[in-house]
Amino acid sequence: MITLKYRQDKHPNPSQPRSTIGAPRLGLTPREPPSPVVVPPPVAMSQAKTDYYSEEKTFSAPSANTQQGNQLPSKVYNKGLKDLEDNDIEGLLSKLSIDELEDLNNDFDPDNSMLPPSQRCRDQTDKEPTGPYKRDNLLKFLEEKAKTEKDWDDVCPYTPGVKRGKVYDSDSGRNSEEPEVGKMEMPIEIDLDDDEEELECALVSAPEKDLVDLAGILGMHNVLNQPQYYNALKGKTQDETTGTTFNGIIQSYVPRIVPDEPDNDTDVESCINRLREDDTDLKEVNINNMKRLSKERIRTLIEAACNSKHIEKFSLANTAISDSEARGLIELIETSPSLRVLNVESNFLTPELLAKLLRSTLVTQSIVEFKADNQRQSVLGNQIEMDMMMAIEENESLLRVGISFASMEARHRVSEALERNYERVRLRRLGKDTNV
Repeated sequence: MITLKYRQDKHPNPSQPRSTIGAPRLGLTPREPPSPVVVPPPVAMSQAKTDYYSEEKTFSAPSANTQQGNQLPSKVYNKGLKDLEDNDIEGLLSKLSIDELEDLNNDFDPDNSMLPPSQRCRDQTDKEPTGPYKRDNLLKFLEEKAKTEKDWDDVCPYTPGVKRGKVYDSDSGRNSEEPEVGKMEMPIEIDLDDDEEELECALVSAPEKDLVDLAGILGMHNVLNQPQYYNALKGKTQDETTGTTFNGIIQSYVPRIVPDEPDNDTDVESCINRLREDDTDLKEVNINNMKRLSKERIRTLIEAACNSKHIEKFSLANTAISDSEARGLIELIETSPSLRVLNVESNFLTPELLAKLLRSTLVTQSIVEFKADNQRQSVLGNQIEMDMMMAIEENESLLRVGISFASMEARHRVSEALERNYERVRLRRLGKDTNV
């Protein structure tokens, strides 16, 4: 080991001529024969004129001659390979075996763009070269090797004359002896080499239905409608639906008559009485599209719903309610532990009240679906959207939220919050801990 002492002294008298002002003073205390010493970095001249303190540092540099066994120098652990001296690296490599050197050569990064492509792969060519490249000899060798190699063993041995798998049959499932309904029994055959007079007589006396088929076979689609043309190509006869003449008109599609949805016939008075009595069978109240219902009856219905402990679904879509009637829903959400679905779409609720409704769901955290889209004020505002987003993130029961957010951040974070809630439901179904 060599102990290198680095002593930094500043000359107290700058007037005295000295050519080594600010230069370091080296003192070597050899314990073994000295080895090459790395000169420490010089000190700036500006610091030499103002700093008159002396410092003494000791550096310990291991010598390659004192390394014993497989012990690595401490410099390897404290510095990278770039800081190692050449003699240290050579000393390490000299102690490795041939197998270790082979593993070291094979350890490289195949994605290193600093290496050429030929050096990014492991060299596995152990055979000696047999001579220059000859394409014909190589092809001959590969052909002979392929003939001499044993074929793979089949699961089912090959038997001549035996077909494996399912044999394709174009007439499978159909009786070829019976002619298909709607197809022509005899194809039309026309010999154009006959006398032209006989051909003209045949065309004049032929019925228009046969001429339609003939035009379709000849590809004259511009004089036929689409069903006539495809029936002629498929060999089907023309009927009344497609038309048997060249003036055939395609019948238009008759739309299916769908009856209008009946009006909502919910008995509001009966629902109010049953809600006040806390009827266990009444679990859903739906007054959607009942715009003629008075505001007083809606308030009474919401107040009665607060007394029920068994209601699960409450729908007030398209009832033209405003904030004055919908404020009672806040108490309903906070006091009803059984409410799962709330629908207030297509009404005149303000964004502030919608934010309060979402915030009130944090009390019981029992609501699974909350729908409040298509209100009079379509733009919620950034502050309201952030408030709604935070309320949804804190709620662990919401799975579906029907609100249109304009902010990309709000949509993204709400989607992630709902995905986490779905994951909690899945873990709860599997009997696992939902807090993981």
